Amino acid sequence: MTKLFFLFTIHPVSLAIWTFVVMAMVVMTGWAHLATLTFAFEAGIFDADVTLEEDVAVILVAFGVFLEMREMLAKRAYGAEIAEKQHDLNELSERYGAYLLIIGLFMEINDQCFEPLLENTGFAAIGVSTMALFDVIALVVGFGYLAKLFVPTRSVAA
Repeated sequence: MTKLFFLFTIHPVSLAIWTFVVMAMVVMTGWAHLATLTFAFEAGIFDADVTLEEDVAVILVAFGVFLEMREMLAKRAYGAEIAEKQHDLNELSERYGAYLLIIGLFMEINDQCFEPLLENTGFAAIGVSTMALFDVIALVVGFGYLAKLFVPTRSVAA
């Protein structure tokens, strides 16, 4: 039963589904940033922080760690000997997991730096705009991972 669970969690289709779900969360957060910026510039004030951002940053960090740990899960599922295709997928997942982890950390740092400044419209606009930029970067990385996941390449480590 445990082996089946690990096989299910590390299967490329499962990875694609989870990546799509996480990217959908990032899109929702980015949409909230757009709404916040639109409201702020129309009214001349920032009413509240977009609290979803902290959650999405934590989810990106956790998902990045999960992708980085795919090799350990694959060893539990397949045993000590892992096929070359699985090894390549492990390297791909590890690389994109590290990217998402770093983006999530930067998002959280950015959120903590600008949160006390939300009273000041200029600084808040910079904070929310950079969060939107991190959302876009996370989307590019996530969809890049999806593309590499399903488009066979000669060298995954490139």
